[in-house]
Amino acid sequence: MTPVSDTPASPAAPRHSRWTALKLRVLERLALWRPNSILLWAALAGVLGALATLAFREAVHALQWLMTRQHGALVETAMLLPPWQRVAVPTLGGLLAGGVLEWMRRRKDARGAPDYMEVISLGNGVIGAGQTLVRSLSSALSVGSGASIGREGSMVQLAALVASLLGRAAAFNEARLRLLVACGSAAGIAAAYNAPIAGALFVSEIVLGSIAMSAFGPLLVASVTSSLVVHQVLGYRPTYDMPSFLTIGGADVLPYVGLGIVVGIAAPQFLRLLDTSKTVFIRMRIALPWRLALGGLVVGLLSLQVPDVWGNGYDTVSSILNSDWTWRALLVVLVFKLLATGATVGSGAVGGVFTPTLFVGAVIGALYAQLLNQAVPGFAMTSAYTAVAMGAMLAATTHAPLMSILMISEMMASYPIVLPLMLSCVTAYSVARVFRADSIYSRSMRRQREAQPQRSLSAVRIGELLKPDRPSLAPETSLLEIAEAFTDQRVQYLYVADVGGRFIGAVSLHDVRRELDAGHDAVVARDLLLPDFPVLRPAMCISDALLLFAKHHGERLPVVAVAAEGGKLLGSVTKTDVMFLMQDGLQV
Repeated sequence: MTPVSDTPASPAAPRHSRWTALKLRVLERLALWRPNSILLWAALAGVLGALATLAFREAVHALQWLMTRQHGALVETAMLLPPWQRVAVPTLGGLLAGGVLEWMRRRKDARGAPDYMEVISLGNGVIGAGQTLVRSLSSALSVGSGASIGREGSMVQLAALVASLLGRAAAFNEARLRLLVACGSAAGIAAAYNAPIAGALFVSEIVLGSIAMSAFGPLLVASVTSSLVVHQVLGYRPTYDMPSFLTIGGADVLPYVGLGIVVGIAAPQFLRLLDTSKTVFIRMRIALPWRLALGGLVVGLLSLQVPDVWGNGYDTVSSILNSDWTWRALLVVLVFKLLATGATVGSGAVGGVFTPTLFVGAVIGALYAQLLNQAVPGFAMTSAYTAVAMGAMLAATTHAPLMSILMISEMMASYPIVLPLMLSCVTAYSVARVFRADSIYSRSMRRQREAQPQRSLSAVRIGELLKPDRPSLAPETSLLEIAEAFTDQRVQYLYVADVGGRFIGAVSLHDVRRELDAGHDAVVARDLLLPDFPVLRPAMCISDALLLFAKHHGERLPVVAVAAEGGKLLGSVTKTDVMFLMQDGLQV
């Protein structure tokens, strides 16, 4: 660190201006806000994440038109196509999507982790831009050609990518960068499903494994900001429209417990179907493009009988919520959709299974309601059981019941379903864990942890969080120069070092403002040094640093080399970064 000046202040130095004193007063007030500056970055990540999801949505629509010359819903598009084209489009889309992935696989210069969950929970916050863009193109080709898979996976991945690029441009350290990537992921989920609270909870509950406010606050800000941007562009409406009905209470909620049990048993079987399909396709040992083409061919052949297998199932769920389906039609569409989703996911198509999961839950709920109505005519409202079963299926497959409750509540914009939804989600989650300990994400996360073991938190040293500071003050820096340095650097404390860069002490913003108000212009930095100012050492462990931060009301502390190495000022570490690192998921 090089001192700002080593020239003693002249006795004739000009008196401070009222403007400088006013700026210092403002800085004192802003000092309380500075640790929360991550909220501003989270808001920016939310805006950029929303724009990324909107761009992907338009790309899917464009590819759909190129391959089918049709706009609108995928199920409707499938119905309008002649039989040969209904088979050819998903097959060709799978071949192209697989070709894109094969091209990426052969590249040798791919950098960064390809999955946002891995980056947040295990990585360093760096998402491979090239890999993400190529995989998103493959996903757009699959989704646009009718593959039975969700588009939300790539939407979230793209939102996480722009957050990663933003944090890297701002030179964030690893802990803060990973949190910003988490904010981008939450923004992507909020934009995809119009569910800002559930988007933040998804990342907290499933990826971070914590709902500590230090992380959940920024996630909420990113989610809400993303939703606002999407509403501004696309307008606001619930993700799913459903008929209104009275609040469900009393004994009427008891059948929903039974629904939770049914879904809790069915959900593990759905996950086993996906696992089995992946195993079958891998054992075929055919090239990736042909594997995805085969998956598309299966979808195309199934769509000859049931066009509803095209797409993620959103349109069919909307129809079930708002119209009467016979139990035979529901059963047929469920079987065909399960086969189409298994073929698509098993072949290796890039996309999400979130929306297909909601589809399976919706059909199970509608069938359950029809069964109740067979026993007691007019007893069950099909749309209510359909909506509740969607949440129960989500809770049973993700093992995140709180997120699932809020997700369905936000998507339906319906308060009356909250009580039965809570009962069904908790019941389905509890039953599903009896039959299958792993969630839809836990096996992937565990494989990633095994492939990339995490370091113990006790092994992390303060030097890894070090940030170089701006030039320090010289001992003889005048009061007015110190005040100007505070207005430039906007911190609570400025560090003082001699000509050789040896740390001498620190000067407080409060003390400088007080001396300015008193008119003590002859005061220099040496006169304002705080006694026994705490310092960190590069080799210090996180627990020791936390003890010093607990006794210090400022946001940052200086990092100083040991006396044997000259006691030089090396930089600083912030309390926020230490807290982010602790709650970032490192194993203790």
